[in-house]
Amino acid sequence: MPESDADLRARIVTSAIEAYRAADFHSVGPAEVAAHAGVPELEVRRVYPMWELLVVAVTDRWNNGNRRALWGIAERSGAVAYLRARLEAGRDEPALVRLRVALLSAASSPDHPAAGWFRGQYTHSFQDLTLALARDVVAGREPRGTSPRHAAEQLVALYEGLQLQSLLREDSEPLAGFDRAVARMRAGWAAAAVSA
Repeated sequence: MPESDADLRARIVTSAIEAYRAADFHSVGPAEVAAHAGVPELEVRRVYPMWELLVVAVTDRWNNGNRRALWGIAERSGAVAYLRARLEAGRDEPALVRLRVALLSAASSPDHPAAGWFRGQYTHSFQDLTLALARDVVAGREPRGTSPRHAAEQLVALYEGLQLQSLLREDSEPLAGFDRAVARMRAGWAAAAVSA
């Protein structure tokens, strides 16, 4: 029985993730994905006629799947614990971090065909974190008076910066750096709440 296009697309997305795990983001193209999928390159191009469509599908399954899988931590233990878990997952999956970093560049380019989608995903993720921080303040996990939006800006900057450092510095210890920085941020949030 021939494979349906839906099944083939799913297999190609899985194979693209494997290709990104095996090589640098910028060196992966239709030929590498086809080799991992065990299909002719023409089949990859037929079911994904624009390369960006495949990258969007990979991002949706891999990055958003990771985000959704860990979101329960935000619900149970707060936004800081959730971002720490994502940082830890990135340490174990450096190819996913490379994908995220590469797509930040694409999201910032108005000429990239998928920039709007990438930017929308980024905005949605930031809004989710801001909402989680608002819940944390109400639940007492973060100091009263903490600005969820400002705290989210700080935490996202810390998270993204530590991810980048983990790719570029051999002596990087992102989890320890995260814990130290969060302790200082929380002290600042508490001090701001007292002075307000």
